Amino acid sequence: MGRPPQTDIITILLDAAETVVVRQGIANLTLDAVAVEAKLSKGGLLHHFPNKDCLVEAMVQRSADGWRACYGAAYEQSAPGPGRLTRGLLTHSFTLSWNEQLRRSSSAVFAALAHNPSLIDPMRAAYTDLYQRIDADGLPPGVGAAVAAAVDGLWLNWVLGLVPVDQALVAKVRSALEMLLVSATQASPKRTRAAVSPAVAAKRSRATKVTAKTSKRKRKRGS
Repeated sequence: MGRPPQTDIITILLDAAETVVVRQGIANLTLDAVAVEAKLSKGGLLHHFPNKDCLVEAMVQRSADGWRACYGAAYEQSAPGPGRLTRGLLTHSFTLSWNEQLRRSSSAVFAALAHNPSLIDPMRAAYTDLYQRIDADGLPPGVGAAVAAAVDGLWLNWVLGLVPVDQALVAKVRSALEMLLVSATQASPKRTRAAVSPAVAAKRSRATKVTAKTSKRKRKRGS
């Protein structure tokens, strides 16, 4: 029986690292513990991840890639129109099964925060991209960000066990956010128009300034 492909070995190691964090705590995330959990030699682990920083960074990168894929799929599966990404994010997040696999994958972020906060950069980049896209989602200012923050807050409560998160609470929060989106998308077209690109916005700003200066000169000539 041959050895698993390299990609499979890396997946096994990252799965093992997440399991160690969930089962034994972040403080016990060591290369030795991961090798034992993965049922591989420490030398085999070191071949792919020569130190703990490399391991944690790979955990965060995989988690960030998964999150990008998640909100990307949410957008594609949502109907076109104002708030497409925000609506998709709401539906997708609350339709997914919040299970131990999802809880385990979130361990990467907490491991990075505890070990070396700079290693969380891939997730920061994913969230920066998400919120930039939400800002251009054609909703009144702050509406999309409020929905994303509410989803994240509920997820954090569930992961950390801050408050019990059951189906009744999820249903109430989802209903409230859906009403917010309905209200926002029924606002006046002036408020819900799609966001323009920075280049177009700058061009419009320059045109407005030119018009204002022209009007000012005409007023001076007429005085």
